[in-house]
Amino acid sequence: MNNLIEILANEPPYRQKQIQAAWFDIKVRSYDQISTLPQSLRFKLANADFLTVAPTGVAEDKDDQTFKTLLHLKDGVAIETVLMGRVNKKLVGREGETRYTICVSSQVGCPMRCTFCATGRLGLKRNLTWQEILDQYRFWNYFIADNLKGRIDNIVFMGQGEPMLNYENVKQTINLILKNTDLGPRQITVSTVGVKAGMEKIVTDPEWPPVRFALSLHSAITETRQKLIPSHSGGFLEWLPEWSKQYHERFPSRNHFVGLEYTFINGTNDDDKHLKALVKLASKLGKVRINLIPYNSTDPNMLGSPIETIEHWRDELMKKDFVVTIRRSQGQRIAAACGQLANKQSEK
Repeated sequence: MNNLIEILANEPPYRQKQIQAAWFDIKVRSYDQISTLPQSLRFKLANADFLTVAPTGVAEDKDDQTFKTLLHLKDGVAIETVLMGRVNKKLVGREGETRYTICVSSQVGCPMRCTFCATGRLGLKRNLTWQEILDQYRFWNYFIADNLKGRIDNIVFMGQGEPMLNYENVKQTINLILKNTDLGPRQITVSTVGVKAGMEKIVTDPEWPPVRFALSLHSAITETRQKLIPSHSGGFLEWLPEWSKQYHERFPSRNHFVGLEYTFINGTNDDDKHLKALVKLASKLGKVRINLIPYNSTDPNMLGSPIETIEHWRDELMKKDFVVTIRRSQGQRIAAACGQLANKQSEK
């Protein structure tokens, strides 16, 4: 990336825009193929990285239409990213088209230390640059074009790392994607365990796009949440309702809601006391959507709750008029499901 910046330093500003537009063209795979650039500039760009990530094979879970790859970066570290497919039912009976969601990483490792998440055990190596984040999207875009039939129609920042601790690079990536593709803000979701500084920026930053927002809550009781998320800051749950009010004022569209993610750990956060606490908190947050998540095993000492428990929570929450979903886990067979991204090679 630094090499590219140096090369473009003396070029007109529109050259960078031409290059960025070409990054989103699946037919263009090198700087030499960008026909809008003069031959002299293409020659200078010959040794610049057209893609800043290098895959080490792609694992596939055929039953789930899920793919995972380990992407090596230029400094020797690596990250994981996931592609998840679903058939567009509206097109079944014709040729059919698979719509894909990509799960992207924002950091190498993660500093948040969530006890139920394998990535948290890696610790933080560094933030990803905006191009390293963007190139996860580009890698999967090329992969689909070369190997599958379909297109990317959702991006979730739920891979390795905490997006709010890499705020500027995440924001720049999202804005580039929104500018250069037909994806809309509602097709991108940014998830956080609750970094107050980043969340406060969202509601005050005019450049933050109106993408969907999800909070990895996992408990509405401070003591339990502190146990599950050691980085949990004191007073966060008490602060959350006022922030949610500001969020809805900043994004008043009826399509905007605060997503609440809740992973079920057997005997830890799944009893009636925790259910009542969630109802009490969620009722103070305005428009919310609650996503109940079965635990994908990453620790033999932790067990997920029975599906009957999760379904009971769903039923009780729906009685209170909350919008509730139970996440369908994809990619467990290839350790690509939520909380499982921690390939040992990334510990270099």
